[in-house]
Amino acid sequence: MTRARMRVCSEPGCPNTQREHRCLEHRRQVEQARGTTAQRGYGSAHQHTRKAWRPAVEAGRVRCARCRRPIRPGQAWDLGHDDRDRSRYRGPEHVACNRATAGRASP
Repeated sequence: MTRARMRVCSEPGCPNTQREHRCLEHRRQVEQARGTTAQRGYGSAHQHTRKAWRPAVEAGRVRCARCRRPIRPGQAWDLGHDDRDRSRYRGPEHVACNRATAGRASP
């Protein structure tokens, strides 16, 4: 088993060492700055919709709303928002397909 090496926190001026990019204190600050799950668009409606999709996704009967390839049973997935209207959902997406959209956003 390989052990992760210790590194200095990536926040400027922080001398703490840890195995992650940021020390625990700075990770907490980053999470607080992101807002609550509801503020980010993952409130009760999102959770209810994701729960409704779960049985079909876990049975392997769903295709990714972005790439159209199957989402395999046990594979991590996200409930994808519409790129132009975050109040709408596209459907289940592979984690990589969903989280890559931020880098592809056009101005």
